[in-house]
Amino acid sequence: MNGFGPLVDTSVLIDYFGGVDSRETEILDKLLEQGPPPATAPIIVQEYLQGLTDPKDFALARADLENFQRLSPPDYQLHLRAAEFHSRMTRRGITVPTIDTLIVTMAEVAGCSLLTRDTRQKELARFLGVMLALQRSIT
Repeated sequence: MNGFGPLVDTSVLIDYFGGVDSRETEILDKLLEQGPPPATAPIIVQEYLQGLTDPKDFALARADLENFQRLSPPDYQLHLRAAEFHSRMTRRGITVPTIDTLIVTMAEVAGCSLLTRDTRQKELARFLGVMLALQRSIT
C-alpha cells in the first residue's frame, strides 16, 4: 500500500476548485477532510495551473495543491510503459492522448486508484486494471 489516496486528474481539480458539484468532487472533498491524502503528479499540476491567468488565483491554487501527496516525476521506464499501453490501445482501435496515457500509467505504477472525469482515462484504466476511485468505497 502506498499510504495515499487516488491520483486526482486535472478534470476533477478544475471542477473541485471551480465549485462544480459531482460524485468526483464529493470524493475529493472527503479525501481532503478525512484522508488519505489524494495524490497529484507534475503533469497534472502543470495542466491545472497553466489554465489560471490571474496571479492571485494561481497562488491560491498552488497553495491548495500543497494538501496533496506528490508522485515522483515519470522516469524513462515509466514513459516506455506508457508508450506500450498507448500502442496496445491503438491496436484495439482506441486512441488515447499521450498525456492521458501517461497519467493512467503513473497511477498504475504508483499502485493507486485514479479519480477522473475523463472518459478516455477511465477506458484505459479499466483496460489496464487500474482501479477507478469511483469503484472504491471512500467513506
